[in-house]
Amino acid sequence: MKHETASLLELRARQSSQQWFYRYDKDQNEDLLQSMRYYIEAAEVHSSIDAGNNTRRACAQASLVSLQIRMPDTKWLDLSETNARRILVEQSRFQEALIVAEAYGLNQPSEWALVLWEQMLNPELTEQFVAEFVAVLPLQPSMLVELARFYRSEMQARGDQSQFSVWLTGGGLPADWAKYLGRSFRCLLKRTRDFRLKLHLATTATGFDDVIDACNRELDKVPENAGPLILRKGHGGAYLPLM
Repeated sequence: MKHETASLLELRARQSSQQWFYRYDKDQNEDLLQSMRYYIEAAEVHSSIDAGNNTRRACAQASLVSLQIRMPDTKWLDLSETNARRILVEQSRFQEALIVAEAYGLNQPSEWALVLWEQMLNPELTEQFVAEFVAVLPLQPSMLVELARFYRSEMQARGDQSQFSVWLTGGGLPADWAKYLGRSFRCLLKRTRDFRLKLHLATTATGFDDVIDACNRELDKVPENAGPLILRKGHGGAYLPLM
């Protein structure tokens, strides 16, 4: 019975949001508020029957409706998969990007790689975005490797700064594009604590010899408390390390 109740609430939520699109005055957001309430009620019903995925989906839809209320000039609801990806990549603020990703099932490393890459020409924006990102989500190795490949391809493809970027949108790039990209990628390298992964990223991206040298030094280090290995003969003739 509760499953049917939750489904009915979600249906009413969708109907309410659709009614808002037919309004001439988009500032009248009563329909959206009602839609958000329905989604929240549906999430509560789902949680009462331990339907975790459905609860999460209903909460994500409620957050998306709240985004539509706050930013009525942009269409956030009922997007196609293509348009959802496009609007996700366009987000310069992590919180809005996360809402879109959760609502449309795009919370995947491959999707976030494109979102992060879109920020790379603005190092300050990248640093803020990444700081908020790592507070919620992990920097997946597959995503970082993909960004390293993007970086290498961009640097190799651009011999003339007057050319258009093969990866970035928006037309021409500033004169210091290489410096900006480098700063942004270093921000990602600093957030990578695994030295082997960091070495792989720096090697793949190319142009970060100082990072490669630093990683090699760390990986070549011998623990300071390491001493000579002394063995003793144990029972059965096997040699065991003497602690």
